[in-house]
Amino acid sequence: MQIKMKNLYLLIISIILFSCQDKDAVRREEAQKAEIKREELFQQISKNWKFKAADFNEESYNIVQDWAEWNVFYNELLQKPQTDIGAFQRKANTLVKQVEALHSTVPDVFNITQIQSRILVLDTKLKMLKTYINLDDIPSEDVIKTVQEINIEVESVVSRMKTILDKQKIQREEGELEMLQALDSLRTEK
Repeated sequence: MQIKMKNLYLLIISIILFSCQDKDAVRREEAQKAEIKREELFQQISKNWKFKAADFNEESYNIVQDWAEWNVFYNELLQKPQTDIGAFQRKANTLVKQVEALHSTVPDVFNITQIQSRILVLDTKLKMLKTYINLDDIPSEDVIKTVQEINIEVESVVSRMKTILDKQKIQREEGELEMLQALDSLRTEK
C-alpha cells in the first residue's frame, strides 16, 4: 500500500512538472512569434517611413530659414528613426510637440488663414500618426498611409507659401485696393 501511494505521488508530481514545462514552452513560443511579428512590423514601417524634402523656392526658403520652429520641426521630420518601433513612437511624439509650436510663431508674411489651416491639418495628421504608432497592435497600413498624407500636407504648406509670395509680386492696378476694401466691408455688413 505504501509503494502504491509513493507511485501515485510520483505520478502526480511528474504530471505537474510536465504541465509546467509545457506552459513555459508555449509562452516562449508565443513570445518568439510576437518578437518576429514586431520585427516584421519594424521593417515594413522603416521601409515606408519616407518624408520628402519640400520644394521651396529661393524667396520662401529665405523667409523660412529665419523661422526657428519650422526648421526644428522640418529637420526632425526628415530624420528617420533607426533602432526599433519605440524609436518611431518617440519620433511621432516629438513631431506632434514641434508642430504645435508652429501655430504661434508663423512669420507675419505667412500668418494668414490659408497657412494656419494647413498647419492645423498637418498637426491633425501627425496626431493620427502618433495614435496609430502607439497602439498595442500597430496597423502598419494606416501608419504608411498617414506618412504619405503628411508628405502631401507639408508640400501643401510650402506650396501655399510660394503662392502667397508670388501674389505679393503682382502689382495692383490703380483703385484696385480701394475696390477690394469696399468689397470686404460689404461682406462684413451682410
